[in-house]
Amino acid sequence: MARNRKGSIVERDKRVYARVQFVGNDGRKRDVWRKADNRKHARELIKKLLREIDDYGEKQFDAAQMTFTDLCDYYSQRYCKPAEYVEDRKVDGLRDWKHVRAFLRIFREHFGKKRLREITYGDIRAFRATRLQTPTQYKRQRTITTVNRELSCLRRLLNIAARESWINKNPFACGDPLISFTAERTRERILTPAEERRLLTACDGSQRKHLRPILMCALDTGMRQGEIFKLRWPDICFETRTMTIQAFNTKTMRERSVAMTTRLKEELEQLYRQQTLASDARVFGVTNNVRKSFLSARRAAGLIDVRFHDLRHTHATRLDDLGFSLAKIGGQLGHTVVQTTLRYVNRDKAAVRQVAAALDAFHAGAVEAVTYCATDSPETIR
Repeated sequence: MARNRKGSIVERDKRVYARVQFVGNDGRKRDVWRKADNRKHARELIKKLLREIDDYGEKQFDAAQMTFTDLCDYYSQRYCKPAEYVEDRKVDGLRDWKHVRAFLRIFREHFGKKRLREITYGDIRAFRATRLQTPTQYKRQRTITTVNRELSCLRRLLNIAARESWINKNPFACGDPLISFTAERTRERILTPAEERRLLTACDGSQRKHLRPILMCALDTGMRQGEIFKLRWPDICFETRTMTIQAFNTKTMRERSVAMTTRLKEELEQLYRQQTLASDARVFGVTNNVRKSFLSARRAAGLIDVRFHDLRHTHATRLDDLGFSLAKIGGQLGHTVVQTTLRYVNRDKAAVRQVAAALDAFHAGAVEAVTYCATDSPETIR
């Protein structure tokens, strides 16, 4: 803690300043100045500076010079790097570090060398508005979901700054919530059985043949794209017809198993018979993504609005139609909370009509019961 503290009011060139002098932990004298509106304001500033010294120490004044660029540099060096694992558990780094690195570039461009302590709630609100008004690289409207991901990352950076005492409080906590997940538009594109057949048929050609088992795996297991690509042959057990998704390959860092349908098992057995690489090689041989072949397949199938992730939504919705509980669907998808599963289960218009039809049947049965009771003889009623 700083020692020999004292404050004073200094007037220079018709300006008023609050001045605090103290001896730091290293024995060196420190001199902190703040411009004031008048002598009363200067006294208030002196009290505030002395209180900050007591609460946070002398590093409070070093932090006052930190810019947002300094925070980005710190985060890049300490956090924004590939994930490291020990015994299948992530102990350092980020799994999506490349996306975060792109977010940092956006933050640097917007906030630049602005001092951390000068960033206000209004500044972040203005940043959100700017991002929503900035079209994507494809000249499309930027979605609320995309901006929410950026804001979540920004909030994380400022939480670190608050934890390190570089700022006294995260600006996100100084007003109404700036991140609203309820405002995100839910995805409701579910493939019909006929559309699924068209998509799989489009993969019969030699250039897209590798895509068919991948799409079938997504449709029949609901696995995430990254989980599918990282599957290795030791994770497959044909005897028990199960696939094990290793913890370090999942989003929630929890291992889980999913069962193979008959058609998926046959596809994988055929792939295994054609296997010429090491026994622990990746099942589908994909190391990056299948974006090009998937876009080609959906175009050939006339399903240009379908995303790969919609296959996961389709799987969840089919399980819901088959009567599985949200808890079981969530376990299949690898969710830890039911609210997440609800975003994947899409009740289409047919399902909505089924609810009304079921209630109509219930009401009709109730009317029949009332009519029956009214026509019963007194002896029957007794």
